[in-house]
Amino acid sequence: MSDTRYDQQMAIQVEKGIELHTQLGAANAWIYMQSMHVPRSVILRVLAYPEQRRNCSASVH
Repeated sequence: MSDTRYDQQMAIQVEKGIELHTQLGAANAWIYMQSMHVPRSVILRVLAYPEQRRNCSASVH
């Protein structure tokens, strides 16, 4: 598996986690992303510091 595929797959999982955060709260988003092996530092950044999120919606879909 190449790094590009891994990064794209992780970006998709993070996007889904952000959607879950909006719909069901941070705890559910955290559990989902953790179960998808998103690094803890990434989960913390996207949930606790939304202003630091990358705008990757256009590139993942």
